[in-house]
Amino acid sequence: MTDQCIILGGGVGSRLGKITRKIPKPLIEVNNKPFINYIIKNFYRQGIRNFLILTWYKNHLFQKQLNTNFKDANIKIIKENKKLGTAGAIRNAFKYLKNSFFVTNGDTFFDINIRDLELQTKKNFSKIGVALKLSLEHKNYLSYKINNKKIVLSYKKIKKNKKLVCGGIYYLNKTVIKKLKKGNLDIDKDIILSNLRNKRKITAKIFNKSFIDIGSKSSLKKASNFIKRNINKPCVFLDRDGVINNDTGYVHKPKQIKWRKNIFKAVKFLNDNNIRVIVTTNQAGIAKGKFKENDFFILTNWISKQFIKRGSFIDYTYYCPFHLNAKIKKFKKNSIYRKPGNGMIEKAFKDWEILRNKSILIGDKETDIAAGIKSKIKSFYVEKDVLKQVIKLIQ
Repeated sequence: MTDQCIILGGGVGSRLGKITRKIPKPLIEVNNKPFINYIIKNFYRQGIRNFLILTWYKNHLFQKQLNTNFKDANIKIIKENKKLGTAGAIRNAFKYLKNSFFVTNGDTFFDINIRDLELQTKKNFSKIGVALKLSLEHKNYLSYKINNKKIVLSYKKIKKNKKLVCGGIYYLNKTVIKKLKKGNLDIDKDIILSNLRNKRKITAKIFNKSFIDIGSKSSLKKASNFIKRNINKPCVFLDRDGVINNDTGYVHKPKQIKWRKNIFKAVKFLNDNNIRVIVTTNQAGIAKGKFKENDFFILTNWISKQFIKRGSFIDYTYYCPFHLNAKIKKFKKNSIYRKPGNGMIEKAFKDWEILRNKSILIGDKETDIAAGIKSKIKSFYVEKDVLKQVIKLIQ
């Protein structure tokens, strides 16, 4: 499972004039937050926990102004001594790279399922994956063409018709970077075009999803509304035992997991349609000493990996270890987080940008339904085929 993202933040942003004389593009505030925060959070929800931010222009400001709250995210800022270009910056950070990683521009937001790009790249046995978008606006971007599954990178400017452009997200294997010489290098020219010339396989997938590049004054003006439209998403809240997997009683080990019918396809359908997937689960087994809290963390991480292997992801999992009949003293209490209380759901609304009136809950017990009703979201008992159910409910 790939859990690293490289954020390219070294550009000068000359097209923005006075705006970037004092601050790098990724740190420009949009709706009172640095633009880069939205990028980090979007990758974080898809399972990324390790971030490398590659900086050059006014790099001292990144450490000062970056203000993310993800306690389990490892964010490292790398300062370049001279301008190295997009690929050169990655080569400069080679010793910090994991075997595979995502790359994204620090001034673009492309609202895609990155796990789908990862899956397709691996299926094709290629070491480079590129996320593409049809665009009429980005005339200065290099254009891609796909003919008979062959990819061509073109330097011709297409002014009238839509063209395929990179949405600023790549999936790369570390070996691709190892072959590069150190210096000022560009991803499109020195990685994509070079590998095409050498007839190495590249995976390109077109995503019909929202995209913005804040590198021009006109697009920066649109950024506030763009973020409001795309960060706030509907959510499907799922119980775990009984909805994701069969409830066989105090499930706490991978070997106990028996998946519900089409659950992977159901979650991927939601991911691909920009709908959050959040799990809320009572875990009284922790309080009653049936298993340890760390067992729950290990299983949650394992479950997350199973979805990612299939090109999907769970945005976040909330759990309640408390119970009035607990054997473990610190967990013996009545908690609003324990369903039928709606504490976990309301915490999710606080932590994530969720459209309450467009969200639903799917559970297998009366307590699940009661929690959803308390939070004023439509709540349903799980059906045999979860994929058919979510398609019916969402459409």
